[in-house]
Amino acid sequence: MKPARPAAATIEIAAMTALLLSYIWLWEDGFAGDFYVCVLLYFAIGVASHLRRGETAREIGLRVDNLGAATRRALAFVGPLILIPPLVGLVLDTIRVPQPSYVVPGILWRIAWGTMQQYGLLCFFYRRLQELLPGAWPPILAAAGLFALFHLPNPFLTAVTLGAGILSCWLYRRVPNLWALGATHGLLPVSISRCLPTSVTAHLRAGPGYLEAVREVSGGFGP
Repeated sequence: MKPARPAAATIEIAAMTALLLSYIWLWEDGFAGDFYVCVLLYFAIGVASHLRRGETAREIGLRVDNLGAATRRALAFVGPLILIPPLVGLVLDTIRVPQPSYVVPGILWRIAWGTMQQYGLLCFFYRRLQELLPGAWPPILAAAGLFALFHLPNPFLTAVTLGAGILSCWLYRRVPNLWALGATHGLLPVSISRCLPTSVTAHLRAGPGYLEAVREVSGGFGP
């Protein structure tokens, strides 16, 4: 791996942040295929960043040699969080059971989407912020803060992603494995979205989508 370059890291972080914020707030649903354009640019910025530094797939956590250890550690911390929404949902009677045909595709999509998000949080933002900020905790807190920023103005989702972001970076720092963290953290939104009241979660939407969701569920504290 090549030496850290703070100026390059700053530009890359700014570019990725601008891409995600502009997509969320300005051009999402603006034209056919806009999501795929955003995904392409997202990974183009990330991969170019890795190539400039000579980072290997193994270094950034795309590996299987530590998959077992990473999965056990992730489940030990994330597993209890996944169980909390069903318990709350039982008390509030807000559990929404999906159609059987949706279960497997829905879970697989959430895991894939969670892994994509964790790539940006861990392999890109956290690693680049390590080049800018000294110590163990400043890069973790900064990366988690950026992760939460992308989920504004949804207060519930912003708080959850801040906490989950801190936990993800902390786990990644100890056992860097994107597959384990992407899968376990991808399951958490499944639990939340199916068990907690939509008047609280606002369908886990951010940006303008959150404002639309608030209008949809403004009828009361229900499922």
